[in-house]
Amino acid sequence: MQRLSPPTIRHHGQQTIFVSKDLATCNHVFLRTDSLRKGLQPPYEGPYKVVDRTEKVFRIVRHGKEVSVSIDRLKPAYILKESEDFPVEVNLKEKVSLQPEEIPESGQEKSRESASRQETTTRSGR
Repeated sequence: MQRLSPPTIRHHGQQTIFVSKDLATCNHVFLRTDSLRKGLQPPYEGPYKVVDRTEKVFRIVRHGKEVSVSIDRLKPAYILKESEDFPVEVNLKEKVSLQPEEIPESGQEKSRESASRQETTTRSGR
């Protein structure tokens, strides 16, 4: 019994935050949304341009304003050189209407109609 030792202590409430090494050199970053997200809303916004950085705080341009953000909420954005000429911010509030494409009348519709008219039989023969 004297050789038994208590189990190691586990800290359940503390989350370890992964900080990428590329944050020290990247020009653009993604910003994590910490608020409650709606369904299918992405966890990160951006990419946003980095203006200044310290060890723990980054200054980014978000919606035309400089904002200070903790490094814990950032993820590096890898942007191709040719796409840097274009504006980076994306407006997620734009609504896109999705309408079905018009299918021209052709033999495809006729074959679909004839296929739907064929009698179907079950495995029991009914």
